[in-house]
Amino acid sequence: MKKIEALVRPERLNDVRKLLAAMGHRSMTHSDIWYRGTENEIDPHSHNENLHLYDFMAKSKVELVVRDDEVQTIVDAICESACTGHVGDGKIFVLPLEEAIRIQTKETGDAVF
Repeated sequence: MKKIEALVRPERLNDVRKLLAAMGHRSMTHSDIWYRGTENEIDPHSHNENLHLYDFMAKSKVELVVRDDEVQTIVDAICESACTGHVGDGKIFVLPLEEAIRIQTKETGDAVF
């Protein structure tokens, strides 16, 4: 099992969520966060003569647990649905997950999702 954490633009969250749900991955967690990447991000609402750089930008964090063999498909789907082609599109982190347990039934492993 792997845990995927994706930091995406808030305006792309619905696209990410819809695509993952269409692929059968309806179980996920969403959090609103503030993130600072390695590059300066520009306020998309400013005019060229009045650019404003931000230290932190609002991001949506999506977390989901998937089987090992699904990781690349999910990563590709998130990239496809979250990409605008501009600085600040976000990041995806894939982490090993040791165990998952459903509290109600105490099921473990793949049975949890």
